[in-house]
Amino acid sequence: MPMPRLSYCIFAFGLAPAVVLAGPAELIAPPDPGHQHPFDVVGSGTPLSIEDAVQLALTDQPILRSREAAIDAEEQLAVSAAQLPDPKIMAGLKDLPVDRGEAFSVRDDNFTTFSVGLSQDFPRGDKRRLKGERKRLEAATDRIGLDNDRRTVSREAGLAWLDVYESEQALNLTQQLASESALQVQALESGYRSGRAAQADWLAAKVEAELVQDKEQDWQHHVERLRAALSRWIGDAAHRPLATDLSSLPPPTDFSQLAAEVDRHPIVVGLQKQVETSETDVKLARQAYKSDFSVEGYFGYRPAYADFVGVQVTMDLPLFTAKRQDRDLAAALRQSDAVQDRKADALRELHAQATEDYIDWHHASERVANFDRDIIPEAQRRVAAAQGAYAAGRGSLDAVLMARRSLLDTQLQRLALAVDAARAQVRLQYFTSGN
Repeated sequence: MPMPRLSYCIFAFGLAPAVVLAGPAELIAPPDPGHQHPFDVVGSGTPLSIEDAVQLALTDQPILRSREAAIDAEEQLAVSAAQLPDPKIMAGLKDLPVDRGEAFSVRDDNFTTFSVGLSQDFPRGDKRRLKGERKRLEAATDRIGLDNDRRTVSREAGLAWLDVYESEQALNLTQQLASESALQVQALESGYRSGRAAQADWLAAKVEAELVQDKEQDWQHHVERLRAALSRWIGDAAHRPLATDLSSLPPPTDFSQLAAEVDRHPIVVGLQKQVETSETDVKLARQAYKSDFSVEGYFGYRPAYADFVGVQVTMDLPLFTAKRQDRDLAAALRQSDAVQDRKADALRELHAQATEDYIDWHHASERVANFDRDIIPEAQRRVAAAQGAYAAGRGSLDAVLMARRSLLDTQLQRLALAVDAARAQVRLQYFTSGN
């Protein structure tokens, strides 16, 4: 299932006026404590930064190797497509009589001939050149597509790393609150047994601690699941501990420069190559109006008579162009128009995506700065004030619990915004040539 956004995973626990103790209900059996999930234990090694994850994804990526092999194959085909067809050799027996006195005799009949010949088709040179050029353009288009694939792999690996990072940081925040909650439960239990604390406060803190523990398990689930997703791009390296710093991500380029980069994006350049390919198809369609020819030479051997040789030339006759060549040319012209329109549409879409990502980055970055400057410090002061008032007997435990939940809520929101800004940066790198 998809991971819920942090904004929907905030604690909103309400404490009931009274706590009812009951016997155990029929619950789903808990998992065996000895059971190990694939990512229960993070492996050792140097911390894995987002740059490391991207580099690993590009270094050993079957998708990219497959694309490179396909491009190499097309470049080989580009050479063969421009060559003359292979010559053909012929051998046979001609004009052998089958009745009368000369039946099945190769000596009594002066027409019976053993022949051997050689033929060669000669497509026009422009046709061969254009066919080779078309294959080269296809290989060049895929070579540009490989650049786009690299950018896509970089983006997806970076986003997968950020998913794991967000879950692990949220897990760490929740674990900190869980530790504080557990200590408070112990203190209140001791106070209750000695008559210094109310039972309601102890039970309320206990419920709070259990809910925090449940949320901790939920984030642990997301960490394991998202590390498995990261392994799709970097394999076993997804077990390594993650770096805890996002500041290494380079800030986006200036928006005007970003727009210029979008105009040179591999998708746009690849579609331009497809435009050139379609123009080559138009030229090939025009060449179909011109005749190709073939030449055949042969030698005839007659055992009892004179031998002979022969040469003949065969030519195409494109007489019925209205139903074939005219239609092929019209189709090639319309295909060229279609590719031009696809290029214009792709350019518009890429500009819109880059603009959206730039706006997202700018907005999230401003909100993170606001959280760091004002909101987080105020939430921390609120917790300190509530704890001080409770310790002095002037405040309630509910106020302390609410202040802690509010601080965790605020920290999770700040984390979500920081990761959203980083995601936008990763997506923006997809549009730049420095990727």
